[in-house]
Amino acid sequence: PTQIKGLFAAANREFESTESESDSSDVAELSTQDGVGRSPGETASDLKTGPEVSAFPDIQLQRQERPKHTCSSSSVVGQVIKTMEHFMEKFAVDLFTVTQAFLKNSGDVEATSYFLQTGQRSDGYPVWSREDDLELQKDDERVRNKLIAKFGAENVDKRIAFREH
Repeated sequence: PTQIKGLFAAANREFESTESESDSSDVAELSTQDGVGRSPGETASDLKTGPEVSAFPDIQLQRQERPKHTCSSSSVVGQVIKTMEHFMEKFAVDLFTVTQAFLKNSGDVEATSYFLQTGQRSDGYPVWSREDDLELQKDDERVRNKLIAKFGAENVDKRIAFREH
């Protein structure tokens, strides 16, 4: 799971904006300004591919920014890309869907696979949402206990580790 964390920079922004209605203004602006201020070659369909296309360039960017991790992370990133492509083929979904599934399952490969297959987690707990992440950031013992009751202590610990990377 720790290897996958670096992959989700762009996708996490998508997760945050798709899960929260207040953050969806960017998307609304793109879709309402059809043809305004764009170059002739740019179309709405070009913009719609944004989440899929932008997820991978961000990986390259991160690897260049952190040269000390280049050797080990390049093989890890390769494995992650293969896993994601495998899930895309196996479950006939796009990159955005696979990335969102990883985010909702804290980057766990097995949990993500099960989730893509069944629409739920194998351990019976719900998947994480943006609202849950916001609650998790609060330094409040009652809120944390509520999350533990909802997700289980082990899943809360995994989520904290996942969000820190």
